[in-house]
Amino acid sequence: MLKLYKKNINKAILIALIAAFSLGTMIPHIFAHLTFISDTFINLLKLCALPIIITSLIVTIGGLPNPSELKQIVRNSVIYIIASEIIAVAIGLIVFNSIDISGNLNASTLLKGVSYTGSTSTAIDTSQIFNYIFTANIFNSLVKFDVLPIVIFSIMLGVTCCFNKEHSKPFLDFFVSTRHIFLSLLNAIMLLAPFAIFVLIGSGIADSYLNGNLAVNLLGLAKFVGLFFVALFLHFLWQITLVLVLYRNLSLKRILTESLPIFATAFVSSSSLATLPIALEKAEKLGGNKKVVEFMLPICASMNFASGMMYEMAATLFFLHILGVHPDIIEQMILAIVCILTGIAVGGIPETSMVSFVTIFNMANIPLSAISILLPLDRIVDRLRTMVNIFGNTCGTLVVSKSKIN
Repeated sequence: MLKLYKKNINKAILIALIAAFSLGTMIPHIFAHLTFISDTFINLLKLCALPIIITSLIVTIGGLPNPSELKQIVRNSVIYIIASEIIAVAIGLIVFNSIDISGNLNASTLLKGVSYTGSTSTAIDTSQIFNYIFTANIFNSLVKFDVLPIVIFSIMLGVTCCFNKEHSKPFLDFFVSTRHIFLSLLNAIMLLAPFAIFVLIGSGIADSYLNGNLAVNLLGLAKFVGLFFVALFLHFLWQITLVLVLYRNLSLKRILTESLPIFATAFVSSSSLATLPIALEKAEKLGGNKKVVEFMLPICASMNFASGMMYEMAATLFFLHILGVHPDIIEQMILAIVCILTGIAVGGIPETSMVSFVTIFNMANIPLSAISILLPLDRIVDRLRTMVNIFGNTCGTLVVSKSKIN
C-alpha cells in the first residue's frame, strides 16, 4: 500500500489540490480544525533543513580535487559554474525588482492571516557584518536558525577537508552517511505533502473566498509563475547565445535537436543527477572536450543549481513584496548569497528545494506557510528548472572546452 502511495504521490497532490479548492469554497470553516497537520509538516521540514544544508556543503566541497593539484580545466570549470549561478540570481533580482506583480494581493489571506513582524536577519549593521558571518558560537547560530553563519562555517570545514584529503576521509564519510540519513528522512516527510497541501492551500482558499480575494490571489500566483518563466528563458538565452558565438559550426537547430533527449529526461526525472548520463553523451557529441565533459558535468550536477537559485530569489522577493517589504540592495545581496550557497548544498536532488526555502524564508522573516503555496507549483516549475539547468551545464562544458587545456 505504501509503495503504491509513493508511486502515485503526484496524483495524490493533485487530488489534495482539487479537494482544497472545492472544500475551501464549499465548507471554508472546516480547515480551522486541521492546522496541526500543516504545522507538523513545516516543523519536520525545519528539522531536516540545517542538517542537510551543513552535510551537503561539507561533502560537496570537501570532495573536490585538492586545490594544490588543480589544473586550468578545473579552475575554468569552477569559474563558469560560479559565474552562471551569479548571473541566474542577478536575472531573478532584476526581473522581479523591475516588475512588481504583488499588485492587490492580500497577505492576510494568501499567507494565512500573517503580517510582517519586523526586520529580517539580513538587516544587520554593515560594520558588524563580519562578526555576524564569522560567529564565535556556531551552536548559538544553529539555535537561532541563522543561516549565513552556518553555511559559511560549513564551507570553511569543506575547504579544510579539501586541503587535507588523507586525514579528512573518516570525517567526510561520517557526513556522507549523515546526509544520506537525513535525505531519507526528508523523503519520508514528503509523504505528508498531500495532507499538508490540502490543509494549507485549503485554509488560504477559504480565507480568500470569505474575504472576496480569491480571483485576485490566483491571478497573482499565475503572474508569478509567468514572470519566473520569462527570467528562466533569459537564463537559457544567454548560455545558448554564448555557445553559438564560440562554435560557428554549430547551428541553433542542431544544438536543440541533439539536446532533445536531455530536455525529455530532465522533464521526466526532475533531477540533474538522473539526466547526467545522457548529458555526458550529448555534450561530447556537440564538440565538448572529453576531459572537460567528464569532470565538469558531474560537478555541475551536484553543485550547479543556478535555475533553482533564481527561483528561490524570485519567490523570496515575491512574498516580501506581498508583505509590503522592499529590501535594500545590501539585504538583497545577502539574500542572493544565501540562495547561491544553499543551492550549492541541495542542487541536483528532487524535493530538497523545499529545504532551501525553509532556510531562506526563515532568514527573510517570510511565514513558512508560503512553502505550501509553492509546493503544488513546484511540481511543474521544477521540471522546467531542471531542463534549463542541465542544458546550461551542457553549454558550460562547451564554453570551457574552448579554453586552453593543459
